[in-house]
Amino acid sequence: MNIIVNKKTGNINDFKPIVKINDNKYVISWGLSNAYKDIYNWNYFILDYKPSIKQLKDIIETYINENTKYSIINNFRWNGMQIYLSVENQLNYKLLYEITKIKNGDNLPVSLKFSVNRTPYYYTFETISDLEDFIINMYEHISKCLVNGNSIKESIDYNLYI
Repeated sequence: MNIIVNKKTGNINDFKPIVKINDNKYVISWGLSNAYKDIYNWNYFILDYKPSIKQLKDIIETYINENTKYSIINNFRWNGMQIYLSVENQLNYKLLYEITKIKNGDNLPVSLKFSVNRTPYYYTFETISDLEDFIINMYEHISKCLVNGNSIKESIDYNLYI
């Protein structure tokens, strides 16, 4: 499968959910949105075969899932800091919070180094409530990203591709 992922900007009349461009090349498009006045954005893939609806759904949902994962990992901000939320970091922060609760804060203060684009940010958690605020905001961010990704997936009308 040869997949090319791009962002397209153009006229709304140029948007087509699926287009056959030669004997065995197809372009599938989705995510039509208005960027500015008469300028529209959408995503597209070029495939070396005519996809089934199941294949279309798998391709589009995989792309949306990857974008959701990227947003979770790279777009979290707390106390003016952009914080990288890899799965490992999420688990470490959760573990730190759980241990702090179990120890009733006896392990505080604790300093964490948050790095984004190789720029280190340091923050010292002095209280359980400060750490709790961080964890709650982290989980709210993750939840918002997941809700947004699911909303995008649910908004796609696969009947347009038949």
